Formats: sequence, C-alpha cells, structure tokens
Amino acid sequence: MTSRSSRLTTVAVGAGLLIYGFLVSRYAYYSVWGSDPTGYINVARSLLERRIAQPEPALEDLDLPDQFTYSFSPLGYTPGPRPHSLAPTYPVGYPLHMAGAALIFGWKYGPFLVSPLAAVLSLVLIYLTGMELGLTRGPAIFGAAILALNPTFCLCAIQPISDGSATCWSLLAILTALRSRRSAMWGLAAGAAFGMVFLVRPSSVLLLIPLLLSLRLNLKVLSLFFLGGLPFAGVFCAYNAAAFGHPLMTGYVTTGHLNLVTLSGFTVRFRHYVYWLVVTMSPLPLLGWVGVALNRNVRLRDRALLISWFGVFLLFYCCYFHYDEWWYTRFLLPGMPALILGALLVVRDLGKFFERFAVATSWVWLRRAAVTILLVIAIGCERQSIQRFRLLKIAALSTVHSDACRLADGLLPKQSLVVAMEMSGAIKFYTGRPIVRYDCVEADQWRTLQTRAGEKGYRWYALLASREVEEAQRRLPSRWIKMGTIGHISLWQII
Repeated sequence: MTSRSSRLTTVAVGAGLLIYGFLVSRYAYYSVWGSDPTGYINVARSLLERRIAQPEPALEDLDLPDQFTYSFSPLGYTPGPRPHSLAPTYPVGYPLHMAGAALIFGWKYGPFLVSPLAAVLSLVLIYLTGMELGLTRGPAIFGAAILALNPTFCLCAIQPISDGSATCWSLLAILTALRSRRSAMWGLAAGAAFGMVFLVRPSSVLLLIPLLLSLRLNLKVLSLFFLGGLPFAGVFCAYNAAAFGHPLMTGYVTTGHLNLVTLSGFTVRFRHYVYWLVVTMSPLPLLGWVGVALNRNVRLRDRALLISWFGVFLLFYCCYFHYDEWWYTRFLLPGMPALILGALLVVRDLGKFFERFAVATSWVWLRRAAVTILLVIAIGCERQSIQRFRLLKIAALSTVHSDACRLADGLLPKQSLVVAMEMSGAIKFYTGRPIVRYDCVEADQWRTLQTRAGEKGYRWYALLASREVEEAQRRLPSRWIKMGTIGHISLWQII
C-alpha cells in the first residue's frame, strides 16, 4: 500500500468511526427503565453520594418488621445487611463508568454516553487485535466493520447496559496480553484491563483462560499482570463489604443467581445461541471460528486463544437459565470478536492455500474476493437483523418511562406509596419515592401495609405497564381508579 493510499485509508477509517459514533449516540437511550439500566444508574448515583447500602425510611416510618424489606426493594436491589436497608444486586464496574461520565457531562447525558463510547473504542481495539494476530490492514478493518453492524453489538451500543463495556475491556485485555509477548510492561495493562472487566461483569473471570494463552508466560509478565489487577480486586472487596458486610459476598450470591447455572437444558440453549448467531451474522463467522482450530498457518497457541475466547462464554451461558430471546446473545458479546477474527484468519490462509494453483497476481485477487464475500454476507445478515429488530427506532419509545415517573411525581402528594414492579427502579431514580413491589406482597402483608399506611397518613398509588395491571389488581385487592396514561404506562390511585 502506497503512502498516499495509506493516508486516504486512515482518513476514511477515521471518518467512519466518527460517523458511527455520531449514529450510536444519536440513537442511544437517554432514559432508564426495567431492571438492568435502572440498577446500574441507581448504583452510580449511590457511589457519588457515598452510600451503597441505603436505609428505606418508609419501612421505619411504618414500623414494619424486616420481612417487609423485600417488598420495598426496587428492581436491582435486595435487603441489605442492616435492618430496613437496601443493597444493590449489580456489580460496581459499569456504575463506576456511569458515575464518571455523569461528573463530566451531567446526569442528563453522561451515563448514557458510556455505551456508545465503548462501542467506538471496541472497533479500534478489534482492529488492533486483528493486526496483532497477523491480519493485514484491510481484513482488520473489515473485521471492525462486521462487529460494528452486528445487531447484538448495536443493541448494547445504544442501551445503558454493561455488555458493550465488558466487550471493550475484554478486547483491551486480550490486546495488551498479546503485546506482552514483545514487552513485559504490557502485562501490567493486561492485568488492569482484566480487573476492570471483572468489575463490570464477574463472569468475565472466564477470560483468564484466553488471557493465559495470550500472555508471555514468564514470572515477570505474570507478576505484572497480578499487580495490574490488584487494585481492582480491592475495589471489588470494598464495594461488597459496603453493600453486604463481607468482601466476598455479591448481589448475585444473595439473590440466588448462582443457582441458575445448571447443566440441565444445555443442548436447548446451545441450539438457541447457534441459531441466533447464524441468523444475525450468517453462518460464516461461526464456521470460520471452528475452522481456525484446524488452520496450521495460525500458531497453535493463537488457535487455542481464539477457540477458548469465544468458547468459554458459549459453554458457560449454555448453562445459564435465562436465554430465550435473541438479545440474550449479548451474554456472548465479549467473546464474539474471536468469531470474526478467526473467520478472517481462515479466509486469509485459504488464499495462501490456493496460491499454489494460481499465478502470483491471481491469488491476491482471490483472497481479496473471499474477504469481500465474507464481509458482504455477514453485513447483509446483520443489516437485515437491525431492520427486523427495529434497533434504530426503539430508543425513541424508552422516554415514556421517565415521562411517566415525572408526571406521577408532579401529581402525587408527599406521603405516597407507589405500587410498581417494572417501573420500580425508574421511580427510585427519577423521583426517590418509596415503592411497594406488588409481586412481593402476600395477602396478609397487604392487609398489614394498608393498616400501617392509613395510621401514618400515607396514600396509595400505582405506576404500571399495561401488562402488569391485571396481576397487580389481583394481588392487591382494593378499589383502583385510573388517573391517566402515558404510552403503555398507567397511573392509578388505590383506595
């Protein structure tokens, strides 16, 4: 490649990154709803307020015993270590990102820019990792393009959830570990990147296997890797101690998530993930990833790295209970770069194989054609999936949750208890009002709550998604009066 064409390529790639960054920021969510987004952003605010496990004043005001604490726990929270306290169930890594962004850009935009920024950085990192594994510049850029348009990647680029950040830090960990083969000091950076991805998602401990296959295995590099990760282990323990009173206790343990990991149903989940990987990316990346195991032109250690990088996530999440929607492929996202890079390495070496049957100039064009075909097929499937799942339109619908919370906050009297479930985390973030989870209230508890609330002058309301109304009214029998609706969210008074 001439210096002129190289400069033009650099300019084009830079422009492409800027355009992509603008688009994912443009179509990103700028409000929170449900469990994951509200859980993360509520923890982020708690970090800046320096109070992780928080008391729930309504429990004390109503003089309720501790068994009622769970009924007052919004999504993303569980009863804390002290009486009448709530502790977050989510790990601290992604909230740290959101808190830092909020300090820089404010709460209106900052936390919601973390995922778009992580997406853009991931494209740079997969390109650099591909180059480190022996790809030339063109195929490495194509690899970044395939990742950029992957519908799972796009979904996580526009939503305030942790999967995109986990992917970014996983790529950085692998890249720096590979570079430690040339310079030992990269081992320190690899340890730090692994520490951060572990804080973002503790299941990323699985990355230790491909990381050990990436690092130069000598005492100096391994020591630096350990030192790089040590401060993040301290953050992990300090956060758990503040939330649950023990450095090794996590929200996933207290809520029983570890019990959701089982071999039962492994084959069903395996078929589910393979199906959606094929639908969203075409079969070629998956076939290429399998094929790289047989590609002797790739060093054995690098083959093992690529197979284990994606393989550990696939095997683990085939044992995890939740799986039955296409977007659960986000669990596999930190390992998906291995599919793309493995396929590109196979295409590269297929060209070398056919070189013996063609004149020198012909095989170059054959290899370029093969890479182009892979790119066109994969991106074609990805583009079709993006349109099918309406990824560029759904963000506009998410503001209904914040709008409904603000409407309710303006209408309700100060001493109010808000019945909710899906909206509970959003109510906590946007209003700070006490909520009562209808899905956690038994019949005898409901009678006690009504009596205590009446004695203390509290009034009852509910903020519910349309699919929740029937169940909530069945569990909490009383007189329900609709006050208004915004989209699919309705506000009720309970008398």
